[in-house]
Amino acid sequence: MSSTANDEFDKKFYTKLDLYEKEEIRGVPSRKDETPRSSLDKGGDECTNNVDKEAGYDIHGNAFTKTVERMERYMGIFYNVHKDQFWLFVKMFLLVIYLGFLFYVMFLNFKRALPLVVMTTSLASYLFLGWTLTNWGSCIQEKLIHPTKNFVNRHQTAFSVFVKFFMVVSVVSVMASSGVFTLIIYEPIRLVSIVGLLSLLVISFLGSKQPSRINWQTVAWGLYLQVMFAIFILRTDVGFHSFKWIGAEIEAFLNYALVGANFVFGPEPLTSHFFLFAVLPVVIFSSAVFALLFYCGVMQKMIQMLAWPMQHTMAVSGVEAFSAAANVFLGMNLVPLCIKPYLTDMTVSELHSLMVGGFATIAGGVLAAYVNMGISAAHLLSASIISAPAALVTAKMFYPETECPKTAKDAVVKVDSVIKETNAFEAFCNGAIDGTKVCAFIIGNLVAFVSLLAFLDSSISWLGHMADIEDMSFTLLCSYLLYPFAILLGVNGSEDCLKVAGLIGTKTFLNEFVAYSELSDYIKEGAMQPRSVVISTYALCGFSNVGAIGIMIGSLASLAPERLHDVSRIGVRSLIAGIVACQMTACLAGVLYDETRQHFITEQNVTGMVEGAPTDGSLVTIPTTFDLSLTDILSSSFG
Repeated sequence: MSSTANDEFDKKFYTKLDLYEKEEIRGVPSRKDETPRSSLDKGGDECTNNVDKEAGYDIHGNAFTKTVERMERYMGIFYNVHKDQFWLFVKMFLLVIYLGFLFYVMFLNFKRALPLVVMTTSLASYLFLGWTLTNWGSCIQEKLIHPTKNFVNRHQTAFSVFVKFFMVVSVVSVMASSGVFTLIIYEPIRLVSIVGLLSLLVISFLGSKQPSRINWQTVAWGLYLQVMFAIFILRTDVGFHSFKWIGAEIEAFLNYALVGANFVFGPEPLTSHFFLFAVLPVVIFSSAVFALLFYCGVMQKMIQMLAWPMQHTMAVSGVEAFSAAANVFLGMNLVPLCIKPYLTDMTVSELHSLMVGGFATIAGGVLAAYVNMGISAAHLLSASIISAPAALVTAKMFYPETECPKTAKDAVVKVDSVIKETNAFEAFCNGAIDGTKVCAFIIGNLVAFVSLLAFLDSSISWLGHMADIEDMSFTLLCSYLLYPFAILLGVNGSEDCLKVAGLIGTKTFLNEFVAYSELSDYIKEGAMQPRSVVISTYALCGFSNVGAIGIMIGSLASLAPERLHDVSRIGVRSLIAGIVACQMTACLAGVLYDETRQHFITEQNVTGMVEGAPTDGSLVTIPTTFDLSLTDILSSSFG
């Protein structure tokens, strides 16, 4: 290329470059302005190279290399000018391909494609909502939100009365239409469960750190949501099938961790040491996934969406609302990983709510283990869901909020300074490392607490032997100490009350695995009435045991070491609040459960009655041989 041609090319190039720099087009290196544009008129390769160096380029080599590099820069400028149109075309092209595939699989088998349809619809709804708020948010605020708030503020007293009236009328109407009053009339024992529910609220008030600071709006709306959830799940087929499907999909996702565990440890260790080699890898896998979602900003959006309705009803913070909902399926080990960037700035009351939510629910990863013991999967899932608002009620009664949470008005916390990763792969790897640390803390604390409890159990047995009481144990002591609580739950019969009280004591001072194992034996032997079995299932459905304090403290301390003092200080209080929340759910089950409804018969094959559900009674069966592959997991998840 001649010198004159080079000069002409450079003139055109830098003229456009100036224009693009003024328009602040990203991706084009900025050029220093020390060299005047008139220098371009001097001609020659020397001038061109000097200008190139000042522009950030060091062109060297022959004429062909210089030409290639100039064309490369020109193509970069062309891309920056037309990148919006380019990516719009790419997105539309991929969207057309995806929609074509979606309609094709729907045409082949709609039932099989239902999970994909639900995910697509949810994503489309979220994108449409985001687009609406982006383009019309200010208009909605001006025309609808602000006038509504002003109207409510002007008529606050009347509006408060209206809300209370609506809550009472709606609960009474739903209970009447679902046949709850009829059940109470024919079975007065259900009234005892109502008395038990009120008694648990009194206990929460008396155990409050600052009773005068309790927000009764949170309590009222929490009870309202709990009752409505319970009626929807326990008294309607639609509610049961919907939540069962959600639980099955989440369980299927968690089962993917078994593929990695089987690859690393082999099938035999997974069978002989289930907790160590099968349950804990779920923590590592979930930690990595949540770290990736946090890096991509997905978890922040989920917190905002889940926080909004609870913030405007129960007056809780965004992090509290999210953790309460996430505990339903993920459990106390995984939820702190979801909100890791928020742990440092959470108030003590928020930490207390997080811990209570973990104690009051079970994790999806252990759901199949309980089901394999013969416990109804339907009851386990519904108990965990109903306990979510109950956990917030007891948490905010035992430890009311006295500070100003950073997510009180919205669920947005600045996490730019917390997220140090530079790409998605780094975030995923760091999440796996964090999950491994959590597993180490869990193992250490669990060994220590279980060993201590075994020593105490042995000591009590020794003391009993000295007094010629051969059967002295935790179970026996708890059977008598917790007997009044079993009565308040609505358990019928003195023998069943002793058994239920013993199960609650076993679950509290040992763990729920042992308690559900004993309940499974009662079910197989027919030693308990169906009503007592159901109430026990709900009362035991939670990680609220003494050993779990160590697990909770270990999990939170590994993620936020600076909060160890606060977490350890409220550990016992949060455990008691979690136990009360579980018993509140059991009381509701005692009021609302009707054993004549087929899909809630307390047998192992309960979910086999649902069309398309597994016939062995489990939501998603974990293979006992652990000879796992990706195909096995997919076939187990989607049939």
